[in-house]
Amino acid sequence: MAPPAGPANAVGERDLRAERILDAAGELLIAWGYRRVTIEDVARRAGIGKGTVYLHFSTKEVLFITVLMRAQARMMGVILDEMRADPAAVLPSRMATAGYLRVREEPLLRALLTGDMETLGTLARTAPAGVAEVYEMRLRTLREYFALLRRHGLVRADQPAEAQVQAYMSVLLGFLTAEPFLPPGAGGAKERAPMLAHVIGSAFETEATPERLRAAAPEVIALFDRLRARIVEEIDRHRLTKPSMEEP
Repeated sequence: MAPPAGPANAVGERDLRAERILDAAGELLIAWGYRRVTIEDVARRAGIGKGTVYLHFSTKEVLFITVLMRAQARMMGVILDEMRADPAAVLPSRMATAGYLRVREEPLLRALLTGDMETLGTLARTAPAGVAEVYEMRLRTLREYFALLRRHGLVRADQPAEAQVQAYMSVLLGFLTAEPFLPPGAGGAKERAPMLAHVIGSAFETEATPERLRAAAPEVIALFDRLRARIVEEIDRHRLTKPSMEEP
């Protein structure tokens, strides 16, 4: 039996349609790049009319920025699940490898983190500006994360905190961008991930006792959960759900 028609059901259908639009936009962004994709292309792939896309996303830029933010929220959800399952997942070495492997599975995140102009086009420059508050919150969260680990004795305190943050980001980005220049037979991401963990762990971490990990884990989870919630809030703000006169 079909569900009864009503406001709640209509909102649910519009939400599903918005997700279908985001899926289509993400697929086309990877396949063709931002400059080549049009709203008409997205509408055709999603099986809806062009006007319906604009009922959900006010501009092409807003649509694709939302696609990127959704990919970030998904990655953070995976990492948070790992932290909840294992307190040791809050360590920088584990965070870096989890992010690295997830980015390898998510081409949109890889393009965003490496500034891939072929895929992102002008979004490589405008995406941070379009979600400036979220972008700043992400950087602030990373700084707070290292400060929190210092308080719990899980990272070294003999180095400047800001230098640690910058080095952490540089090492992770380096592993991502170096892949095209590696010699044949260098192996895939799963083979390189342990070395990434070793580099990060050797550079920053101290002895991770179970007591320290259990004490730090709830605070780290809460910190990144707030960031993920803010990203989701921004996604919902961009994703309009006005009633449509068109059939999905």
